[in-house]
Amino acid sequence: MSCGFEPIYGTNKPADLIMGKIDVEVSNGRNAFEFRERLIERLGALDGTPTYLLKYTPNYLLKYKSNIKSKNLTISKDNDVTRYTLQGETKFDLVDMTSKKVIYTNTIVSNTAYSATAGTYPTAVAERDANVRLSRDMADKIVTLLLITAKDWLE
Repeated sequence: MSCGFEPIYGTNKPADLIMGKIDVEVSNGRNAFEFRERLIERLGALDGTPTYLLKYTPNYLLKYKSNIKSKNLTISKDNDVTRYTLQGETKFDLVDMTSKKVIYTNTIVSNTAYSATAGTYPTAVAERDANVRLSRDMADKIVTLLLITAKDWLE
């Protein structure tokens, strides 16, 4: 008797079938750069290589809109903020490049936090690192959703 789960990695499995088939929309900003780079790393998406040199031709385009908010998480007795939380939400659409139709859409949410210090530079470095972690985590969540739903939208 089977549990109903199927592997997503392996020959002719979702990860194999979508590798290099999804291009990722380019957006502005540091977070968008980190987000896109992680998607490229995980999906084998286009990375600026001219189409004629690619091993695969992309069939899909991943479009997305991210929103990241920073909130005070911990406030000291002296009213100093000592910890911040970043909350990210990304709505994404997977578009079939031939038909131009959206074939899959979803929204993911992710959170991370960082500590603030009396020094401006260490706090800025911690905030930048937190943004990188958040962007990578959101990208990983999208890849997971694409892999587990691929059998429903793959042609």
